[in-house]
Amino acid sequence: LSLKDTIEKTLSILHSAMVNNSTNIIIDLKDDMNIEGYENELIQSLINIFNNSRDELVKKSIDEEKYIFIDVYKNSKNQVYIIIKDNAGGIKKEYLNKIFEPYFTTKDEGKGTGIGLYMSKIIIENNMNGRIEVENKTDGATFIIKLSLVKTK
Repeated sequence: LSLKDTIEKTLSILHSAMVNNSTNIIIDLKDDMNIEGYENELIQSLINIFNNSRDELVKKSIDEEKYIFIDVYKNSKNQVYIIIKDNAGGIKKEYLNKIFEPYFTTKDEGKGTGIGLYMSKIIIENNMNGRIEVENKTDGATFIIKLSLVKTK
């Protein structure tokens, strides 16, 4: 499964929503990497994360430029890291440990089901044998997805 192709497909699906909300996407993916897993499931997981970032950027209606950064790199342990961060101000501390729980949402009534990030966690951790974590950085939330590279013979 080509990570570069998967990210490009995800961004093409989200393109008009990002443009309509003046959200800039900055990608740092130098080399394509092959990972183990299911393309459509990874696309769905990424869409959930990107949509949440976009919604937070819009909700905060920050006067400055809206950004979502995607950094992809591999480490020495044959793992790929997909780092997705935004400049929407971060997640409230009391919510950080809850955002992957089913039906947890910070969105207004009728705007979110609270299953997007929960499903992303299930897909990445159960179906793709990876890990997903979240933390706050200076100006926004950062999602870290760790996946395994396809083992070459």
